[in-house]
Amino acid sequence: MGRALSLFGLGAQAPRERRGEGIREMDWQQSAPMRGYEPELAPPPRNAPARMPNNNTAVLDVRDARRDGGFGDAPRLTGQHNLPARMGHAPAVPQTGVRRLVGTAGTALTTGMTFIAAQGTAAHLDDDTDEQLVPRVGRMFENELRLGLRVLLVAAVFGGGWLTLVPLAGAVVVPGNLVVQSNVKAIQHPTGGIVAEIKVDNGKRVAAGDLLVRLDATQSQAQLQSITKQLNEQRAKIARLSAERDGLEQPEYPATLTSRADDPNVRAVIASENALFKARAVTRKSQKELLQGRIVQLNNEISGMESQLDSKTKQIDLIKGELAGVQDLYDKRLVPLTRLTTLQREAARIDGERGQLVSSVAETRSKISEAELQTVKIDQDFRSEVVKDLSESQAKEGDLVEKSVAARDQLDRIEMRAPNSGTIHQLAVHTIGGVIKPGETIMELVPDSDELQVEGHVQPKDIDHVHTGQDAMVHFNAFNSHTTPKLSGQVSFVSPDITNDPRTGSTFYTVRITLPDEERKRLGDVNLKPGMQAEVYVQTGTRTMLSYLMKPVLDQWRRAFVE
Repeated sequence: MGRALSLFGLGAQAPRERRGEGIREMDWQQSAPMRGYEPELAPPPRNAPARMPNNNTAVLDVRDARRDGGFGDAPRLTGQHNLPARMGHAPAVPQTGVRRLVGTAGTALTTGMTFIAAQGTAAHLDDDTDEQLVPRVGRMFENELRLGLRVLLVAAVFGGGWLTLVPLAGAVVVPGNLVVQSNVKAIQHPTGGIVAEIKVDNGKRVAAGDLLVRLDATQSQAQLQSITKQLNEQRAKIARLSAERDGLEQPEYPATLTSRADDPNVRAVIASENALFKARAVTRKSQKELLQGRIVQLNNEISGMESQLDSKTKQIDLIKGELAGVQDLYDKRLVPLTRLTTLQREAARIDGERGQLVSSVAETRSKISEAELQTVKIDQDFRSEVVKDLSESQAKEGDLVEKSVAARDQLDRIEMRAPNSGTIHQLAVHTIGGVIKPGETIMELVPDSDELQVEGHVQPKDIDHVHTGQDAMVHFNAFNSHTTPKLSGQVSFVSPDITNDPRTGSTFYTVRITLPDEERKRLGDVNLKPGMQAEVYVQTGTRTMLSYLMKPVLDQWRRAFVE
């Protein structure tokens, strides 16, 4: 111990002037302590840098501390504690970091030994010689060092136990915002229009069904009236065509028209279709009557021709009898040949006329059949035309019905009403006569009756630690953390797939945390509003500090041996 103390300049050594000139530079390590030399060494001030005296000697003297007032009743050390002689004779060199560290350590040990020597040894050190003082101080320093080592050992045991045995709660920290369960309602118009009236302002509370904005209805009403007129015409036409198809005496109009018979438009449409029905019926009747008259005429012609045919037949019979008698007379040479040939020509002529009459009768009968066929064809063609027109009219009616529904819906949307109760937010229209684009968000409605939830974004690397039903702690950043408690909640929703933010390009999973009513009541008069920022701690279980510290090392170890 004395050798160790002497290395730091604490060993007792005679002054340079009492040593011989022949002593070597390293003889200070073996020099015996000298008696009778008592230089004064005051403890260095706190935080003062280590200094080397000109004679390279650090002197510790506490024997006269009681008289000097340095240590009260503490004893004093007598002796000269020199720095190495080499440092006194060596040329001045710049002090390195190691040299400065050694100097500082020596000063600290000197001060420490002075303090140790002053504790509880005042009654014994006055009688000690220099040879006895250094071992005693060394033993005292050794005891203090052992005590420090014991303290360090106890601290290491307790620290190791805490690292390996004490569990620490783990959590996934998720930033989030307070939202309503059914989300904020965006008030939009599908087709747009011109603003005619604005009934609300930002921050106004409205009830479900309250009027928010009214648009100009001129175009929508004109469009609906045009479609309604066309629809009435088609329905009246369908009724008239159905009556013509079924051979009814007059059309049977639907209740959608008869119930509005007082409407001038409906009344005009019905009158027009009735007139057309009658006109078409008269036309068909005239055509058929004309054909019937033609048939009667042809039948009369046939009757006349048949009478002529009967007459010709009788004439032929008479001529045949006369010709037979003249033939006998001619055979007897009683009449001339001219007489016989004249009768034969007359018989042939009458027979030819009879044949023409037969042919004319057949031709006339054919004309009658053709006229009858035309009569039937009039009805058939008319019915075919009616069926075709009826089919087209029914198709147009269906198209007009759809257009009418759309036009009526557009007219109904002229008045934009609140879907539920809430507060108006971000009103975007402020000008009467302003134009609203189709699908443009006119305002937002924040529901006040829905449950408030915290919506957070979990990083993909942490999603394996978050699941539905997991407990979570919620802290609202807008409130004082010292006066506002953290609320306990539960994870009620985890998105099934990742979400991409088009603005930032980040990816995340959306989670929602439900706050029970009893937890919200803990806030007292604090009013929660949608949009407030919150910090969510999703509890993931407990781990020891050692496992936290060793996890990166173990992960790197596993990856290091994978090719």
